[in-house]
Amino acid sequence: MKQANNILKNISQENIIIFFKKFSKKNIIILSILLISILWINYTLSNALNSNGLELDSKITNHFLNKFKMVKTSSGGNIDWTMWGDRLEKFPNSPRSEVINPVMHINSTEIETWVIKAKHALDPDSLFNSIYLTEDVEFNKYDNDNNNEINVTTTEAVVYPDTEIIETTEFATITTPDSTTTGNGIIANMKSGQIKILSNAKRLSYTDKQSQELEGGRMLYDLTKKTWVLLKKENQDDKMKIQERTKTILKTRKNREVK
Repeated sequence: MKQANNILKNISQENIIIFFKKFSKKNIIILSILLISILWINYTLSNALNSNGLELDSKITNHFLNKFKMVKTSSGGNIDWTMWGDRLEKFPNSPRSEVINPVMHINSTEIETWVIKAKHALDPDSLFNSIYLTEDVEFNKYDNDNNNEINVTTTEAVVYPDTEIIETTEFATITTPDSTTTGNGIIANMKSGQIKILSNAKRLSYTDKQSQELEGGRMLYDLTKKTWVLLKKENQDDKMKIQERTKTILKTRKNREVK
């Protein structure tokens, strides 16, 4: 057994010596350089990938679409809403999307449409379930004949396309064909056609012959009846709930920027 091991050892050593004798010094140098080059390229690429992952700024977009348009359809193939804008942006290390100059059409019924505009939109998870709008926010309701039934302007708002709700705690102006109403905070239900002012409501109505002014804590406008109703008590719960929902949306952006 011992003799067999010695024979194998001698054969292995002889094979190794013969193998290296077949290569000249020049070939060995070439192989060494090639091996070193491969190791260096691998090291460089690894560092580049690692540094790119670390240096990406979550405040700077890394994917975008210019002059985009997207359409959400129902299970029956009907168009629920359409959005387009100048630019749709995605950001590294974040699920959020942002839109420059968004315009959104929400079809509340087959014959009624809400058109929502703003300078900027933020979607925290890119699912377009909740969209935070800022700067020159405006939404209009149009009937089947394309008549503008109501116009609402404010500085910021959150729209929920699936439930067709728009809400804000900011000062807003609501204009109808025969009145202008202002107040702090609104909740607009596009399905039911009701718009509620949450506090400091002030309405000025006018006809060809006269004008009337009405003030109160809260007011409710019914688009179907074309009437305003003065609500009895100011309810701070609505404002607090809107503020909490808005904070949740903005938290996504702030957390990613801190990281």
